[in-house]
Amino acid sequence: MNKNALYLTFNTAALAAVAARNTPANSDGFAVVSALAFCCLFVTDYLINRLCRVKGARMICAPIGIAGCFVCGAEGYFPLLIMLIFELIDHLEAKEYFYGIYISAALLAALIFAPDRYVIITSVLLTAAGVFARIAVERVEYFRELSEKQRQTISAQNDRIAKLRTWTAALRETSALEERSRFSTRIHDKLGHGISGSIILLEGAKLMLKTDPEQAEKSMSSAIENLRGSVDSIRAALREERPQRSEASAAELKELLDRFSANYGIKTGLLIDGDMEKISAPILSCIKDNLTEALTNTIKHSNASEFLLKIHVYDKMIRAEFSDNGSNASGFSKGMGLEGIEDRAAVCGGKCLFQCGVTGFKIINIFGVEK
Repeated sequence: MNKNALYLTFNTAALAAVAARNTPANSDGFAVVSALAFCCLFVTDYLINRLCRVKGARMICAPIGIAGCFVCGAEGYFPLLIMLIFELIDHLEAKEYFYGIYISAALLAALIFAPDRYVIITSVLLTAAGVFARIAVERVEYFRELSEKQRQTISAQNDRIAKLRTWTAALRETSALEERSRFSTRIHDKLGHGISGSIILLEGAKLMLKTDPEQAEKSMSSAIENLRGSVDSIRAALREERPQRSEASAAELKELLDRFSANYGIKTGLLIDGDMEKISAPILSCIKDNLTEALTNTIKHSNASEFLLKIHVYDKMIRAEFSDNGSNASGFSKGMGLEGIEDRAAVCGGKCLFQCGVTGFKIINIFGVEK
């Protein structure tokens, strides 16, 4: 319900109170005619306020109604007069001065017309109900507008995220193409000239094989040296281009955590202490699989807002800790997911520990460093 419907309701209630008070004393039918006129005015007022977007048009019916109260006798129509004044001041958008202006106008009207006790009590009850309804409707409208703004903000953010993902995908593709182009150019520069020269030497040696065997042998030896140098250049280039296993592994774990954070809105973090090169491939694969299971466990059984992966590499031990700040510590029981984490750690010769507390839930994997 909005303010327009509320004013229609309260004005009709005030008119009913007036009719109940004045009808017995008016047997000439004037009260019935005036009541019908006011009802038509209220409906017109409701329709104008619902359909018309011009602020000035919304204040037409309230002054007409106030004038009608004076024509019909303001003393008898005092409750309706009070409600129409209430509506008129609200349409003026007095904001923080609304209640001060309304109280002043109501007291002035009461002093001028001096209504009896019944009329005063009726007016006070209607005013109290109107104030309560006005506050309630304003709060509803405020939260409705706030919800609409948040919806628009979320929609804009989703559009922005979609654009960023498209831009990221395009950037990755462009980076991959540039990397391939750079690498192919480097291989061409390192290998192309050497192989081309070797081919020329071998072709010359083929021609001189019968006429000048000694020179043909020298040409073949030179070609072999060139090819050997080219192969060494290829190996050196591949060795330089290949990323360190520690860097690739850390990047893969970070990407997994970032994707989880983007999908579920949970803050994630990665802390690595020590030399990742000491972690063997089976143990690293176990940590990745256990990380996926720990993230799934966080979504299913925790209302956590943060997730942290810590990897500590010592001289003889590797410690991987998966922790969240969820409130799932009260009812901890191992399911298939946690048992799977234990089994994977055991296959790699490690141990698995679980810790519950008020600060959250932790899964700790401990492995030995392979010599």
